[in-house]
Amino acid sequence: MLLETEILGGVPESLAFTSSITDDVLEAACHEVGLEADGASLLRFGENAIYGLEQQPVVVRIARSAAKMPRAGRELCVARGLAAADIPAARVYEDVGQPLLVNGFPVTFWELLDGVGPRPQPKDLADVLRLFHDLDGIECELPSFRPLADVEPRVETSAPAEDRAFLRARCRELEKRFQEIEFALPKGPIHGDAHTGNLMCDHGAVCLLDFEMVGYGPREWDLIPTAIGHERFGMPEAGYGAFVDSYGFDVREWPGYGVLRDIRELTMTTWLMQNIGESPQIAEEYQLRVTSLREKDLSRAWRAF
Repeated sequence: MLLETEILGGVPESLAFTSSITDDVLEAACHEVGLEADGASLLRFGENAIYGLEQQPVVVRIARSAAKMPRAGRELCVARGLAAADIPAARVYEDVGQPLLVNGFPVTFWELLDGVGPRPQPKDLADVLRLFHDLDGIECELPSFRPLADVEPRVETSAPAEDRAFLRARCRELEKRFQEIEFALPKGPIHGDAHTGNLMCDHGAVCLLDFEMVGYGPREWDLIPTAIGHERFGMPEAGYGAFVDSYGFDVREWPGYGVLRDIRELTMTTWLMQNIGESPQIAEEYQLRVTSLREKDLSRAWRAF
């Protein structure tokens, strides 16, 4: 298995990643596999650029750098494993060979979900997480959980100069605290980025999306985003209570919660930091988040992107 730090095909690990560049990647990728890019819409721009094609029921994901190529292959493997286990999840578009490396960026193709049904709720997330966590195993090579693996390179490549020393120190502090945690739940396959934004309805079923962070590690990590959703993003107590009741464990009552919460909030802040050039709203939200981390303000409301 290739390491994610390897350079693939002689392409540099880090190229500029902007929506204008990914538009060109989309067109080239679709041309290569015989799909039509005209009229495609950018659905989301974050760690990946995600496009919906207008003329075929296909979603295209473009990852941030060539170094993510092994991760893209793992996403496809996980999705196929979930399909074999009959777990409602995003399905691979199997009519093309993939993943592709196009202009230095990994590209994958997925079946379009119809989005028909009620907006997924925290309880829906708990239900699908229990199915995911109860799997005997996924026949894919899963990396061991390293919660700060993506944060450190983000700081070096994307952090504003005035924040870099603080973010570096925060990484070191949290890495040390993480090593001291005693976990309550058994380790196993985890989704790695489990929040309701990674759910979508298809033919009335709530499906799990986005498998790039799937790994082997503590199940508590998959419960942290919902707790933060309650504390930072205004999720009602009833919604959080329904999540806890369905999953059967309240991560906020566990002694290690504060450490994983702090790590998750750092990952969320540095994820947003990569895209501060995309809009003034993103830059403003990043500044709010990093300031609240500096001031250890756990109650300041954040805005979702």
